[in-house]
Amino acid sequence: MPSSTGVGAAFLLRPISARSHPLVRLSSASANVSSHLFRLDQSRRRLPVPRLSLTPASTSSNYSPPLPPPPPAAPSPSSAAPPPPFSKWSPPRAIWRGLSALLLAGQVFHRVLTGRVHGRNLLAQLRRVGPGSAGVSLLTAAFVGMAFTIQFVREFTRLGLHRSVGGVLALALSRELTPVVTAVVAAGRVGSAFAAELGTMQVSEQTDTLRVLGAQPVDYLVVPRVLACVLALPVLTLMSFVLGLASSAFLADSIFGVSTSIILESARRALRPWDLISSLLKSQVFGAIISVVSCAWGVTTHGGAKGVGESTTSAVVISLVGIFIADFALSCLFFQGAGDSLKYAMG
Repeated sequence: MPSSTGVGAAFLLRPISARSHPLVRLSSASANVSSHLFRLDQSRRRLPVPRLSLTPASTSSNYSPPLPPPPPAAPSPSSAAPPPPFSKWSPPRAIWRGLSALLLAGQVFHRVLTGRVHGRNLLAQLRRVGPGSAGVSLLTAAFVGMAFTIQFVREFTRLGLHRSVGGVLALALSRELTPVVTAVVAAGRVGSAFAAELGTMQVSEQTDTLRVLGAQPVDYLVVPRVLACVLALPVLTLMSFVLGLASSAFLADSIFGVSTSIILESARRALRPWDLISSLLKSQVFGAIISVVSCAWGVTTHGGAKGVGESTTSAVVISLVGIFIADFALSCLFFQGAGDSLKYAMG
């Protein structure tokens, strides 16, 4: 009979199945649970995790600053108030300068009536317009008289009208030729100088300096020039008439054989005091036109040296046109009913 130790050893050495032993089953069960949990944990790790980005996907690598807010919408034309009429219209420069000349003439007339005349500047401009222009005016009048003599003295002598030569010369020179020629010379010499001087002072801001110093540019610059032309041109016209008639008489006597005494006697009979007075009045009107236009064009100059040149040229042209228009109007006014002068010239 076997002993108990042998039975125990036999019991311990008996092979045990892994499925039948309770301890092995428990351990395997726990291993199965742990492996299942491990598989669950691995499945959780494989879940996709969303990534948040602060920039768009297309520009995540390149940063761009935020765009500015859009501008406010413009009001519709129907809701905006309509602009006032003629708000964007500006008058042409010629009209603007013409109005400036009229305004300047009114200011000069008012200052002369109130006695606001700068005496020293007036004397300086009188010397400039009178003696400074006398040589050119007298030379021009002499040659104009001689040219007019050549045109008609021969015809008059052939017709036997040599006694009326002096009267025709005197009337033509006193009424038309001498005032117009003297005014044309003054416009070219004095008017251009006035426009250039005042234009240069305007573009270089010297007129503004006068205002800062308390002097009015119209009183200091414009009024003396206008008065000088109005006072000096009649004297130049009278001197030009005398020299033109003398040169015509000398040419008629030396070339065509008409005696100087006959010419002077015919001129004395043909002329009336109104002829000389109208000539002086025309000269005053022409002097006013030349000076006012030249000063107005000068004080409205802008654009530097180029503007000064354009203003000077335009002032002379406008002065000449104004002289011819005024001559026609004054001739119609003064000599509308005249017609008996040559009858007295023939004796």
